[in-house]
Formats: sequence, C-alpha cells, structure tokens
Amino acid sequence: MGYVFKQQDSIATNLNRILSEEVSAALAALENPAEASADAIHSVRKRIKKIRALYRFVRRELKEKDFKQINTFYRSIGQQLSSLRDATVMIKTLDKLREAGPVNVSPRLLATLRKALLVQQAQAANAFFNDPNQLGGVIQAFQQAARRVKGLSKRHKGFRLIKPNLKAIYQRARKALKVATDKPSVDHLHELRKEVKTLWYHTRLLQPIWPGLLKAYEHEFGRLGELLGDDHDFGVLAGIIASDQLLIRSQQTKETLLNALQAQRTQLQAQIYPLANRLLSEKADEFVKRFQRHWKVWQSEANPLAVNQLQAA
Repeated sequence: MGYVFKQQDSIATNLNRILSEEVSAALAALENPAEASADAIHSVRKRIKKIRALYRFVRRELKEKDFKQINTFYRSIGQQLSSLRDATVMIKTLDKLREAGPVNVSPRLLATLRKALLVQQAQAANAFFNDPNQLGGVIQAFQQAARRVKGLSKRHKGFRLIKPNLKAIYQRARKALKVATDKPSVDHLHELRKEVKTLWYHTRLLQPIWPGLLKAYEHEFGRLGELLGDDHDFGVLAGIIASDQLLIRSQQTKETLLNALQAQRTQLQAQIYPLANRLLSEKADEFVKRFQRHWKVWQSEANPLAVNQLQAA
C-alpha cells in the first residue's frame, strides 16, 4: 500500500503496517552487504527519516520516554550512515555550482576541488564498507527494530490521535520560519528544513483524505524541502572551504568561491521565503481544523453510519 493511510483501517493498524514495510525495505536494501552501495545507504537513510516522521505523528499518544528512546535509536543509525552520504552530497553540490556557471570562478579550480572531494568520498566509503562493524551494526539494528508502534490501541481511529502532533509540528515550522527570517543562518534554515520535511511526510500519509489537494501540499512542501536542502548544502560547502579543509592557497580565490556560493544561497532564498510564507501562513489551529474536516468527510464516505461518531472525534 505504501506510505499512506488506508481508509478502512485504524490509525494504529496503518502505522504498524507502514512501520513494518519501512523496516523490511531497509533490510532488503542491505540484504547483501558485499553489494551494498552508496545508493543503498541513501535509500536506508530515507527510510529512517520516514520512520521518525511516523513516530512524530503520534508522539503525544506515546510515553515520552518510549518516544525519545525510539527516536534516539533511529537517529543513531542515521548518524552511522551520515559520513558516506555527506561526502557524496558535497560532490553533487559542487557540480550544481559548476552548472550555474559562476563568474570569476575558474573551471579548472572547480575540477581540482572535485578531485579532492572524490578522495574524501573514497576515504569515507572505504572506512564504512571495509569495517564489518559499520554495515553489520546497521543491519543488526534493523533486524532488532520493532515492527509495531508500542503503546497504540487498535481502537483509535479518530483524528484526535494525530491532531495535537500535527498542530505541534506546524507550530514548530512557523516558529522556525520566523527565526530563519530574522537571521537566515545555515543552521536556522536547516532547522526550518527539518520541520518542513516532517510536514511533507505527514501530507503523504494523509494524501488519501483528498488526493488532489494533498498531492499539491505534498508537492509544495517537497519543493520547499529541496530548496532548503540545496541552501544548506551550499552553506556547508562554504564552511568546508572557509575552514581550509580543501587547501585553497590563494585568499582571493577562496573569497571569490565563497561569494559564488553565497550568490547561490541568495537566489535560493529568494524562492524559499515566498513559498514558506504561503505554506505556513495559517495559524496552527486553522491548519489542523481544515485537515480534520477533510478527514471526517473521508471517513464518512467509508462508513456513512459513523458520521456522528466521527464528528465527535
């Protein structure tokens, strides 16, 4: 069925099904350690993000210690995979800069920097894939991962189960936008991206309640997440260059390159803020109540006799 809710199932049943599917898919991507690739690792990292978003959707229904434990569990797995992915992302980011054709930045310089990043990528890959404890530890963690969301009742069908969590996440996104607007640092925009990505996952889960509308939300939250991701990557690459990790000897060359990266961030932010302001323009109560109304209609279509019960949810 995929990463969406089924109309006839309780929220608990939906969550347990999706969790089991994501854990199984992660294990399938790693089933042959000898053939595991950077693409497979990237796929697993995406599964981890989807699972963490799943738990955040019902956070207040769980015991806080249970939520923190499972969130830490998956975050630690993701961190084990981050060095390999980060090295690959920096190469792709440099390629995006080259494709933009920055003025006063030598193609030869970009080619030299790319070679240096490729060396770092190879070192990260060797360190990960040649250490049996690294990949083996990730596989073992997924083998031990729960296939059910502990603490949920199968009886829970109503929107009230997810309502406070959706509201809290939307509120955090609005707060992160305000902070990033006041001070558009790499870290502040990255915090906004994390909340936007969670909302993107949640609109995917809720897409069946009104496919046309929710697909539009999914697309726009996804687009905003991509823009914020590119901004973050250009900012991180600038930090690497500024800290002399790539050994650029000429200060003037370094400043020219940093200016080119900042120019890319400026262009991205010219798209980020108008889109974010639109997507996060409502107050949290208004946003959630609208989704709740759509949910009630969706549920009433599946069981017209339950309309009164759903309206009380």
